[in-house]
Amino acid sequence: MNFNKTTFLPLFLFLGLIDCSSIEWENPCDPTSKTYLETLFLKEILGDIRPYCGGQKTSSFAKFTNFQRADVVIGQPDFETNASVPLSGASLKQPGPVTVSGNQLYISDSRNHRILGYHQIPTLNGATADFVIGQVDDVSSLIATPPTATSFKYQWNIASSNNRLFVADTSNNRHLIYNSLPTANVAADVVLGVSNFTTVGVGSCSNTDLSGSEGVSTANGKLFVADEGHHRVLIWNTIPTSNNTPADIVLGQADFTSCSPNRGGPTPTANSLSTPGGVWTDGTRLFVADSYNGRVLIWNTIPTFNGQPADLVLGQPNMEIAVSATTGGGFLVGGVYNVYSNGVQLVIGDAYNHRVLIWNSIPKTNGQPADTVLGQINFTNNAPNDDEQTGVAGVTPTARTLYNPYGVYMVGKLLFVSDFDNNRVLIFKGK
Repeated sequence: MNFNKTTFLPLFLFLGLIDCSSIEWENPCDPTSKTYLETLFLKEILGDIRPYCGGQKTSSFAKFTNFQRADVVIGQPDFETNASVPLSGASLKQPGPVTVSGNQLYISDSRNHRILGYHQIPTLNGATADFVIGQVDDVSSLIATPPTATSFKYQWNIASSNNRLFVADTSNNRHLIYNSLPTANVAADVVLGVSNFTTVGVGSCSNTDLSGSEGVSTANGKLFVADEGHHRVLIWNTIPTSNNTPADIVLGQADFTSCSPNRGGPTPTANSLSTPGGVWTDGTRLFVADSYNGRVLIWNTIPTFNGQPADLVLGQPNMEIAVSATTGGGFLVGGVYNVYSNGVQLVIGDAYNHRVLIWNSIPKTNGQPADTVLGQINFTNNAPNDDEQTGVAGVTPTARTLYNPYGVYMVGKLLFVSDFDNNRVLIFKGK
């Protein structure tokens, strides 16, 4: 058969429309992903020389508006309910971040010590999960003592890439790696932070130990972990395949045996951290939610040496300040725990201001203000569940209010917000 553009015109046009975020959900432009390589192969066959995942495209951009209403709620039957009981496959209790692989959605149901899985992204309110990880069924929320390869304790961030699932099992001071995406309560394959699956980490300060670690991200075969209690970010240059593998690089500290906030200093610097809760990377840039410094740090290239300073700071006017603010460019100290980018835009959960901030392009200057806010009508209001925007906390939530939104995640034009104290996950549809 002769391959030509006329024969494959529909496919050719389709390839011209796809963008980073519609291919490999977890890290849209990760060159190690199977789909990324397959797409490049098809483009070569078709003679399509247009760049793929190389710069801003209209189809990569998702437009949101201030105080926009969510379109779908998960964990609750409607937008006005925020109960965490009764426990079921459709309920959530203070959920953490989510991740998507293909169309498969995973939600970190933190206070129920489980992950809810959906074979398809729900389009209707109150959808029931298709499977549960971390519990024997969807009406259990037990804490295993000692832990096992199939249990969690207040797990937080989760990430998926190249058919793997990564789980920050926070209160067990460990991270779990599943070498294939689970669709049932199966055992993890690798554990970091401890030497086996039945040990709780003691939180010692070394190149293997973790302390209350909450953040995880992966790209280009590297693993990034926000080790909150040690005030640092750890980098593995290859995905670990054996238990308790030591990290290769540390950020926020000068070495692996130093674990004080801000390196023991009274104020932050470009190379220090204080309780970093979230981390995200696309393999080119690195973003760290430095919670107790009230900021997000950006490295424009992936760090290659211990203690490498960040290039940019958001939430503060410079690297040496840690103050709270309710502005277009400020956060409340202690409430910045999650950050995500689709390669074009940047999204940050500003939990204590009960809002989500969106930058329509990757910031290039310190303290750059956001372009859009969700959960509030403007950049100065900050009461929870304040649908009337009177500055007074509301009694019940609505489709456009938030209450400690810690987790953010994007898939194509969908934005997921983990609305922690409303016990729900909201899906906002961008245009």
